[in-house]
Amino acid sequence: MKPVSLLIATLLVAPLSLSAVAPTAQAGEDAAALGAKILEHADSKAAAYPNQSYTASMTIFKDGNATKTMVFDMKMKDLEKQYINFTKPGDVAGMKVLMTDADTIYIYTPEFKKVRRVAAHTQNQGFLGSEFAPEDMKLAKLASKFNAEVVGKKGSETTLILTPKREDVSSFAKLEIVIDATVGGITKIRYIDGSGNAVREQVRRDWKSAGKAKIPTKITMKNLKTGDETVIEMTNIDVKTEISDDIFSRRTLLRG
Repeated sequence: MKPVSLLIATLLVAPLSLSAVAPTAQAGEDAAALGAKILEHADSKAAAYPNQSYTASMTIFKDGNATKTMVFDMKMKDLEKQYINFTKPGDVAGMKVLMTDADTIYIYTPEFKKVRRVAAHTQNQGFLGSEFAPEDMKLAKLASKFNAEVVGKKGSETTLILTPKREDVSSFAKLEIVIDATVGGITKIRYIDGSGNAVREQVRRDWKSAGKAKIPTKITMKNLKTGDETVIEMTNIDVKTEISDDIFSRRTLLRG
């Protein structure tokens, strides 16, 4: 079985929205300092709801055609604790993914009834033919992992370039993110390799109110080399119900 991927937060795991008013430049402040403030602000607003759960479908498109749709339930606490349980179709039902912190991801496969840790060097590989990877789960919070610089502003959109603070943070040399004030969150992420080429693009759409903030309910990850896409659509979003810390343990993976 291929190593697990998801956001699946990012992707799978989608951070919640920014407030209407983001940090603005102060006299003498450079683009990097402002970028850091904006990214920290984005993280704080993304964590507005400590408890998040939803049901999601993940559809894989190859050559423009849908080839497979998988359904999973997601529970997330403080962004960096994530638990995913696949329910459909039958060949993936019972598969579980657990992230206990920003550096630790496990997968349970019902076929072998075993839990294994996803090795760091495989976390950028896709899952079941999708365009998402375990690395995407780890990037629900960005400010602690990336330096940020403002590189553009057009209308309601602000563009930042993010560079990893450490080599183990990301397999990409840079990320380019777009924050749109009309929805108050990150609407686009482009993943740039060491040669300066954008190789993936994530787009967040269909923002809906989840109370005091908005959340994107449709997330597309596109492979810019092949044109293939994976689309996640979220329903049954709950940001009010307390999620027990006990869920985020290896014991949960072994339960039926």
